[in-house]
Amino acid sequence: MAVQDKKKITMKDIAMEMDVSIVTVSKALAGKDGVSEKLRQEILDKAKELGYIYRKSAERGEGRDVAIVISEKFIGEDSFYLKIYQNILLELTQRGFSAILVAVREEEEKNGVLPKLLSLKSIDQMIIIGEISNEFLETVEKTGIICVLFDFENEDYDLDSVIGDNINGGYMLTRHLVQNGCKTLGFVGSYLSTRSNLDRYIGYRKYLIANGIAFYDEYQIPDRDDEGRDIDIVLPEELPDGFVCCCDHTAYRVIRELNKKGYKVPEDVRVVGYDDYADNRINDLKLTTYRVNTSEMITQCMNILEQHCINPEYRHGTSISYGNLIVRETGAVKE
Repeated sequence: MAVQDKKKITMKDIAMEMDVSIVTVSKALAGKDGVSEKLRQEILDKAKELGYIYRKSAERGEGRDVAIVISEKFIGEDSFYLKIYQNILLELTQRGFSAILVAVREEEEKNGVLPKLLSLKSIDQMIIIGEISNEFLETVEKTGIICVLFDFENEDYDLDSVIGDNINGGYMLTRHLVQNGCKTLGFVGSYLSTRSNLDRYIGYRKYLIANGIAFYDEYQIPDRDDEGRDIDIVLPEELPDGFVCCCDHTAYRVIRELNKKGYKVPEDVRVVGYDDYADNRINDLKLTTYRVNTSEMITQCMNILEQHCINPEYRHGTSISYGNLIVRETGAVKE
């Protein structure tokens, strides 16, 4: 059997090679009764030949040691992902999992190096919160540790993922601004920095295209560098009527910049954010935003982990959780 590079070998592949059932392969690999010693050894030899990585099951309570992984670029004083980590940890505990938090340093992420904690054999499953490099994901895939991506997906790897409805969210925010009188619209966010930001940007452009609204390059404003760090937000000399921002943090930065230049929100310019998370309010100004349904996303993630415990070969694919528009004062002119 010719095995392509990066193809994940499954029990089904072994079963097809040996002309036996998947159940027979599973029993042989797990050392269970019902398979002759001769056939068991042949299956083990074939699994080794194909490069199959056997993952232990949770029949006796195994598979419940989880590493929650996050890139250091997402860890900060007002980190959205740290709040998510706390909620995931609580849910894991309630479901009988044990968990550790593993922060991935910049150099480790770039070079695809696993932190020492992830090298421990006691780790059964992994949740990666937020975007992380292909180099790191490639190393993770080679370990055979079951992995679920949270709030992002990566089409280059066969990994389960749980994401929000970012395209729809970007679309609805843009529609809201237009319905509240905006004729010209900008987008603030480095849309190539993460897949989530790209999808939100696609939603914004989708609404403009569908409704024949002009797009102007000068109204596309980056908010972070290639390493994910904040950069100065440079507003154009001629402002649009409104800005769709990639996240709440960026929306508040835009509002501050507008205030510095003497503009009022929403009277002069409307501004909307994304996530419905921010502790840094500006003069009690309430932000119109799109609320990510993190509670449902965490539930989806937990269900996937549970299924992996029952069957290490389980594949769910990508799960999308829908959020909702939260209308407050920054997205519409006060009456």
